[in-house]
Amino acid sequence: MNIQEIINEADILVPNEVQVADKVMWINAINQDFFNVVKIPKIAWFDSVAGQNVYVLPSDVRMKNTDMCMVGMTQYRSIQSENVTPLQNSYMYDDETHTLILTPAPYQSDMQGLVRYRRIATTTFSSSNLAAVPDAPEEYHWTFIPALASYIANTQDDGVKAGNYESQYKAAWNVAAQNYQVGDSI
Repeated sequence: MNIQEIINEADILVPNEVQVADKVMWINAINQDFFNVVKIPKIAWFDSVAGQNVYVLPSDVRMKNTDMCMVGMTQYRSIQSENVTPLQNSYMYDDETHTLILTPAPYQSDMQGLVRYRRIATTTFSSSNLAAVPDAPEEYHWTFIPALASYIANTQDDGVKAGNYESQYKAAWNVAAQNYQVGDSI
């Protein structure tokens, strides 16, 4: 489902005169909000090099979205979210340079390393490309329709309709969040 289809369906639910540019701006916010509620795990893999402590990871990794780092059987602790003492294995991720820093460096080469993190919205939509699709998994694209309808209904001071559509999409997002919940280990 693309942005134009979402807008068309929301316009059927809440007839309006709101400009397409405003609707696209709201869809951008909805796209971001989806990933604030639904934490979809991803894994970035890398191969260790003995004595090397810096590794480049994909640009969609963010320090605040990481929850696990391992090299071989060795688990590293996040210096951001855990209380790490000087002799413990720790990691830090630099969002600017997309680099993972491990302390101490792996002791052996060719061990498989991984960082588990949560997906984020990476697309910014514009009214010049209404064929674009949301970053959310396809099975949740339909939720953008009641979400946009809620925004539109709010502009028309129809709180009842806005609340109804908001409860619909938020309920679906809460189910999605439960479906993607991750335990403490892989």
